Amino acid sequence: MIIIYKNHYGDLFFKIDNETEFFDILNGIEKIPKRSVYLFSEVDINSFYLNNIGELIIYNCEKESTPKETFEDFSPDNELLYSIIKLFKKSMIPITIWDLMNFYKKGYKIRYFKENDNVLALYIMNKDIIEFVFFDVENINLMYQTLNDISFFVSDRYILNVYSNQKKFISLLSTKYTENKKYKIFKLDGYGIFITFPQKSDSNNLIEFYEKIFENSETLATQYDEFDKTSKDFEKIIDLSKKNYGLRILVAKNKNSIVGNCDIFWNISRKRLEKTAKLGVSVLEDFRNIGIATTLINNHITWCIENPNIHRLELEVFSNNSKAISLYEKLGFSIEGKRKEAAFINSQYYDIIVMGYIVEPINLFE
Repeated sequence: MIIIYKNHYGDLFFKIDNETEFFDILNGIEKIPKRSVYLFSEVDINSFYLNNIGELIIYNCEKESTPKETFEDFSPDNELLYSIIKLFKKSMIPITIWDLMNFYKKGYKIRYFKENDNVLALYIMNKDIIEFVFFDVENINLMYQTLNDISFFVSDRYILNVYSNQKKFISLLSTKYTENKKYKIFKLDGYGIFITFPQKSDSNNLIEFYEKIFENSETLATQYDEFDKTSKDFEKIIDLSKKNYGLRILVAKNKNSIVGNCDIFWNISRKRLEKTAKLGVSVLEDFRNIGIATTLINNHITWCIENPNIHRLELEVFSNNSKAISLYEKLGFSIEGKRKEAAFINSQYYDIIVMGYIVEPINLFE
């Protein structure tokens, strides 16, 4: 069993050789918080848990006889990064700004072709292996141009990874090169503890979740007897979240029960404040310390970094919640100040700690 990687959205990636390994993975990840699970396999897996979403095709290629350098080397710049992120979102397999940063810091060659403000093509390579090729539109001239630019940097023979949604590119490659290997890509959603967006049908489950949270918490501003949200209220809130109308909500589910919640909201009615989002997170006590809060928060952080409309992410936490403060610092938040003795809990005063995170993508590359 090989874990390819876990990205900051919370997706897990595995390479497997047979159906038995799949069920071993299924049992092993039931209590691991994640969003989706992707499995790359050379064999068919006939399980009702899985959706076959495509293939990864690996080609043995030969460099062009007259290579020509027309692309540019990547260097971090916010305008360029946002354009690349738009290109990534057309990919079959989720790849985030964090993955690009990791490739960059590990010394992978990243080359792009840009016209006006749009990146039309980009590839990521390590020596003679082209890990990813992205196209805004699969134009035949652009594809030839990409292969020509690649040829400027590789040996006589090299490996090229292509995904099955790149149909025109596959058609072009099939006339020129030989197919080396093919992996089927399966996607698993919603098994065990998983991260998702709430639906209107989750309204009553959210009420139950918050009642449990407020009943036992001394680290939140709202007390149990102050919680007055109804099912209709949550339906409206969920509807706003689906539209990203000043609100984005994620929940962690264990089977059909909600065990964690994390939301960010931003002030869409105040132009001077609309680029600052505020974060809040809660996890049921029985499900703490297994990574749920980390996965939820990382998903929001990644979304904010990839969203040019959000510049800053912030939160407030009571000074009696040292575990949460430590987690936030680990995830990149900085303590910026305190509201001294602003919270009064069980006859004792506590500070409210203010923490912030500037979510400009270029910051990751510094």
